[in-house]
Amino acid sequence: MNERIEALRRLQSIDTKLKRLEGDKLYRGYDVQKKQNQIQQKKAELSKISEETKAFQRNINSKELDLKSIETEINKFRQQMNLVKTNKEYSALKTEIGGKEADKSVLEDEILRMMTTYEEMQQRHKSFEKVIAQEESQLKEVQKQVETDIQAMETEISELKEKHSNYASRVDQDALQHYNRLVSHKDAVAIVSVINQVCQGCFMSVTAQTLNQLMSGKDITFCHSCGRILYLEDGSEGSTED
Repeated sequence: MNERIEALRRLQSIDTKLKRLEGDKLYRGYDVQKKQNQIQQKKAELSKISEETKAFQRNINSKELDLKSIETEINKFRQQMNLVKTNKEYSALKTEIGGKEADKSVLEDEILRMMTTYEEMQQRHKSFEKVIAQEESQLKEVQKQVETDIQAMETEISELKEKHSNYASRVDQDALQHYNRLVSHKDAVAIVSVINQVCQGCFMSVTAQTLNQLMSGKDITFCHSCGRILYLEDGSEGSTED
């Protein structure tokens, strides 16, 4: 295998690794964004719970004011009972007081139930705060790990780019332009082997003339079907008669 083809193969291997590393970097960044989105969603839920809890507290306060109003009315009727002069007036006030006492009892039971619900809402609010605190702690760990991973990837990318420049310098500009053009159109698979007279890029048979060109090793040889650069594996020249 001539030096030019070997250099192109090395370039392709490096480009494949670079593409993978760039993709890994992107996905690692998504890990942080995903965790941040989860926290923002939980914070939005917490805000909703907080508003619902406050509204419920205002409702309880309103009910307690109603209760005080009823108690005030009951006390007023009781004071009036001490001043009435007839049994009829006394009975009427007693009936009013009885009705108000019944209303008071119903309202007290309702407030008691609401207080129980309010305590549950407060507990849910606290639980959500704890969950968010844990998520934010996890986010810091994820960010720290991602930063470490990305730094390692960038170091590897820098080393690979240096190797890329080294191998690119071993290839003439014409061959390098052909390679770069194929990489941009063939998803980084620009150079492939020929095994048993079959292109390993498109798996189509190559002609005897193409095999002869490959065996001569003088010029870059392209597959007539997919356009990729072809090469023969060491020792595969003997398959020309297959």
